[in-house]
Amino acid sequence: MDFQGRRWKCMVAAMLLALFSGIGYAWSVFQKPLMEGFSWELNVISLTYTIQIMISTIAPIFLGKFQKTLGIGNYLRVGIGIYVIGLAATMFTSSISYLYLVYGIVVGIGIAMLYPSLMAYSTSLFPDKTGMASGLLACSYGSGAILWAPIATTFMQRFGVLSSFGLLAGIFAVVMIPLSFLIKTVPADFSPLPKEGKKVKKMNSNPTSAVDYTWKEMLKTSRYYILVVALTLGATAGLMITGHAATMLQETLSFSAEKAALYVGLISIFNALGRLTFGTISDYFGRYRIMMLLFAVICGSMVLLTMSNGTVFVVELLAISACYGGFTSMFSPVCADNFGIKNLAVNYAFLYVAYGLAGAIGPQLAAGIRTASGGYNLAFLTVAGMSVVGFLLVLFLNTASRRLNQAKSLNKAA
Repeated sequence: MDFQGRRWKCMVAAMLLALFSGIGYAWSVFQKPLMEGFSWELNVISLTYTIQIMISTIAPIFLGKFQKTLGIGNYLRVGIGIYVIGLAATMFTSSISYLYLVYGIVVGIGIAMLYPSLMAYSTSLFPDKTGMASGLLACSYGSGAILWAPIATTFMQRFGVLSSFGLLAGIFAVVMIPLSFLIKTVPADFSPLPKEGKKVKKMNSNPTSAVDYTWKEMLKTSRYYILVVALTLGATAGLMITGHAATMLQETLSFSAEKAALYVGLISIFNALGRLTFGTISDYFGRYRIMMLLFAVICGSMVLLTMSNGTVFVVELLAISACYGGFTSMFSPVCADNFGIKNLAVNYAFLYVAYGLAGAIGPQLAAGIRTASGGYNLAFLTVAGMSVVGFLLVLFLNTASRRLNQAKSLNKAA
């Protein structure tokens, strides 16, 4: 069977690996038990999640080059080993600095070797449907909390919070290592062929780069920096909600820990659906148009959170989560659209830094304001303002892109 016939098998394996890499999205169910067990303040414990996000987004810049040396399969297996060791070591937490080290840094390095490489890999499997591919992969990764939040809550009730990390590490090792052997290297010259004599229909309505930029060339463009800022602003809202969802629900709506965990799972479902839906439709309607829509919805939802409770409060959290999912599915195809697909595995790591910046801003912004004011409203309004700025940046990129395409069309006509 040629590679085109095998690519869906590789894609499913990549999606399952991403699903098992998504423990970070269940962090909020661990946060409160750890706070109570060790008497840590919210802003102290939430820094763990921020460290993990920062490490998982910065480390790929330095580690990504080893993917070519080791090969995609071996690279993933090293990442799985680090990921599992970090989770198992979390069982022995006795101080906040130790938690920062093992769950923040070690697990973060493991995720850094898994998710970014899997995202670039999925896009290279489907160069003809980059939005769909990134949406599927991002959906799988974002679905982690759907499984792990209720499972972790059950484990914590029976065995305690620290033992739960060891149990999850064992499950992940047993499943992820065999799956990694199903990941095969994409041929350098791979291009999907038409079936039954039909022409390949170009789904993608996005202007694609005629030049394959190296990472050094990419960093010399203004587009790169505008995209980093826009994607940072887009991901900030979702990461703030992800890191504090269980706490928000327990404190604002008086939910029990068990009920909050179920709703964290529901929030993750909307996160996953947003990734798949917005990633796929961006192939048809354009990446920038979808990003502007996401910014508009986040802005409105954040404002409504300050004046609502009950069902409306939950609905707004779900809307923000879906939009956040949409932004995470934009990273890889936007990178391919602007800088080419040949060097995507390396270039993506540099654009993925935006996710780390959002991780530093979102959870800590919410924790700091919550500690200082006793509520989250100012954090909601701050993110609403950020969304307005993000909308204007993407509008600028979209306008510039359209003018460039019009100029190219005129030159061809001449």
